[in-house]
Amino acid sequence: MFQRIRKPIVISTAILFHLLLIFHLFFSPVIIVLASYKSIINASFVAFVIILLLSLFFGRAYCSWFCPGCGIQEVLALIIKRKSKNSKATYIKYFIFTVWLGVIIIGYLLNGIHKIDLTYGMSDITIERKIILTIGAIILIVPLTAIFGRFASCKYICWQAPFMIIGTKIRDYFHLVGLRLSCDNSKCNECKSCSKKCPMDLNVMQNVKNGTMSDSECILCANCIDTCKQKAIKFTFKKLKHERLTRMV
Repeated sequence: MFQRIRKPIVISTAILFHLLLIFHLFFSPVIIVLASYKSIINASFVAFVIILLLSLFFGRAYCSWFCPGCGIQEVLALIIKRKSKNSKATYIKYFIFTVWLGVIIIGYLLNGIHKIDLTYGMSDITIERKIILTIGAIILIVPLTAIFGRFASCKYICWQAPFMIIGTKIRDYFHLVGLRLSCDNSKCNECKSCSKKCPMDLNVMQNVKNGTMSDSECILCANCIDTCKQKAIKFTFKKLKHERLTRMV
């Protein structure tokens, strides 16, 4: 049920953002760095702040429902069936995030903030360069997926994911109400269909059996909900209670 809604949304987002050549306006990890050293608040800065704030209430739902990068992954998943593994390589994104965010913070500390220009880095470049940037983003995702499996770029190098993981940790630490998965392990018949359908290759069935549905790599795509015939998994909007956080960094 959820996939009939989610997949058209996230794939449409990917197509529109790339065809309109505005992907880098909101999500460029490079343009925001340049902006920080010119004392400018640009669209990427605003977008990343909004993503962090939304994660306080919706966890990593943005990843699977609206992220243009995830939309590309969904298209590639039609061709590439092999899943990427949850190895130590998942920690690469935290290293990338830490270095990248540190460079941005240093830029603003050294130069201050003197201007808000939401079109900075995109309004002053040629169409040709925008096309190159957009194709470059796609080229970055496709080989990783082809070599390591589906959703590899989301797991290993995504600079946006740590924002949402941090937001989710803050939410759960302060026991704030938010969107999350919940389960009734008494209904689970251990068919493993939920784990097989998970694009992030999580052991969802084991989480259900343990009653520990909070996983930092869960992108709330609802594949597990849709595939569970026993209806043991569902979305809920509540505080985290009596659940041990798993895979949190």
